[in-house]
Amino acid sequence: MKKNRQLLKLAACLMGAAALMLQGCADIKGPETEKLCGPWTSVEGKPDVLVYREGDSYKVTVFARSGKTRRLRPQTYLLVEEDGNLFINTGYRIDVAYNEAADVLTFSPGGDYVRKEVQP
Repeated sequence: MKKNRQLLKLAACLMGAAALMLQGCADIKGPETEKLCGPWTSVEGKPDVLVYREGDSYKVTVFARSGKTRRLRPQTYLLVEEDGNLFINTGYRIDVAYNEAADVLTFSPGGDYVRKEVQP
């Protein structure tokens, strides 16, 4: 009896992990997301970010400095769409919104980012 309960708990955990993996691998479709791609710089002096497409997924890399040496330590997160809303999960949810008219990317919390001009 005890062994059956343990197997049921294990099965529930595996099903939960599979559901999380499927959610993380969900495609973000549409031309709107493609418009987010490129380098962005914070209007508030926060770390730069890069949005790019990798296969069917979109990712956000944050170029933060950390530690005593202030060494650049980029961290990459999957851009997820849920019920029409975009977010990244850094351990907590950060919502992402794009204002096409102003070409401004907003991370909530995190502030506004403007498209960084690429040097030729």
